[in-house]
Amino acid sequence: MAPCTWPISYAQCGSCAALTSLSVGDRAAVEAMATEYLWNWTLRVFGVCPVVVRPCRSECAGRPSTFWGYGPYGSGSTADPYGPWPNPQLVDGLWTNVSCGFCAGACSCDGDRLRTLALSGPVTAVSEVLIDGEVLDPSAYRVDNRSLLVRLDGGVWPVCQDMTLPPSEVGTFRISYSRGAEVPVGGQVAAGVLACELAKAWCRDATCALPQRVQTVTRQGVTVAMIDNGEGIEKGQTGIWIIDSWVSSITNPVRPSTVLSPDVPRSRWRTT
Repeated sequence: MAPCTWPISYAQCGSCAALTSLSVGDRAAVEAMATEYLWNWTLRVFGVCPVVVRPCRSECAGRPSTFWGYGPYGSGSTADPYGPWPNPQLVDGLWTNVSCGFCAGACSCDGDRLRTLALSGPVTAVSEVLIDGEVLDPSAYRVDNRSLLVRLDGGVWPVCQDMTLPPSEVGTFRISYSRGAEVPVGGQVAAGVLACELAKAWCRDATCALPQRVQTVTRQGVTVAMIDNGEGIEKGQTGIWIIDSWVSSITNPVRPSTVLSPDVPRSRWRTT
């Protein structure tokens, strides 16, 4: 398993002869190795993957659901045996039951009654929404909190769909989006440096900056070479400062003190 996309920058390396001397396939393998190392060292946070989902509320299969819809097929009817559920929110110091799937005024949604659908995030961008085989105008929705797809045109998201039909047919619903965190510039540069050094190690280039993990001990005129246990490798300690410093800034950041209250709901923000 590896990140779907991890851009590599060679801005700090110039021309890496060890890489350019490799075949296209071998170079791709070295670059994949470098990005996989960094992905694991930084706790698998970065990397963006394309995702295609066809949401369907589990009531369609006769089971209760935690989907934030409102009534069957989003109609707002109370005939739905599994909803609408009350959603407690703290409004002006008072706990208030807010109908599922809606928010207004005090919920910081600009006074509009909006329908939301939770996607597996973090959502980087939504590329296409298909309803009944037709593309929904991007102005008809937005993404909040990098996970909530919010309808803006007054419509509602489909609740059920026919999974036996292709997404180009009437009665279907499909969302195409990218999920994950984009790789910072520092990570792209670190990947370029690491890929270059891995290529040197592959070609047994003596200028390779990666430690060979070999220690020698001489006693009474006898020299013994030993390979160490690789301590620190799992934390991204390569011995190359530009790589190690970036990895450390991700895995050991300076965290400011914060105070949280369970009585204050998390605010909603807009991402683009």
